[in-house]
Amino acid sequence: MLRSSSLKTVFFIAFLMFMSSYSLGQKSTHTTDDKIFKQNEVSTKADFEGGYQHLLLFLSTNLKYPTAAVNSNIQGKVIVRFVVENNGTISNIKIIQDIGGGCGEEVVRVLQKTQSRWNSAKRNKKRVRSYYQLSILFKIPSDHSQPYIKSENLN
Repeated sequence: MLRSSSLKTVFFIAFLMFMSSYSLGQKSTHTTDDKIFKQNEVSTKADFEGGYQHLLLFLSTNLKYPTAAVNSNIQGKVIVRFVVENNGTISNIKIIQDIGGGCGEEVVRVLQKTQSRWNSAKRNKKRVRSYYQLSILFKIPSDHSQPYIKSENLN
């Protein structure tokens, strides 16, 4: 069994992210300020300050494989979706797919630390709200050495 302290110190972490948008049935009466745009509806997509590599660094520094998940041998993909607001904050963090053991909650916890560190999407040179989706794979090696969080680029 792995000790909690070793979980906090030794991880091989990589992340899989992909951006996508979902239509949530926005009514045409919404103003542009209220509308949440899909990634394919904007000229510049929302991203983390400093770009993709800085987001990976931030997540790898802060995301921990929950002890309960390791002890229960829980592994798999967590998918979250949130809104990048036009002021660079994030809101409406939703767990779309969870594997249990606290993994989804851990992703939400770390994402909440990224407030005001996002570059909003742009449409017609104006900052707009947009959806952002993140997928993270939690994996425990078959030899039960050190659990890790791994990602592959699906885009």
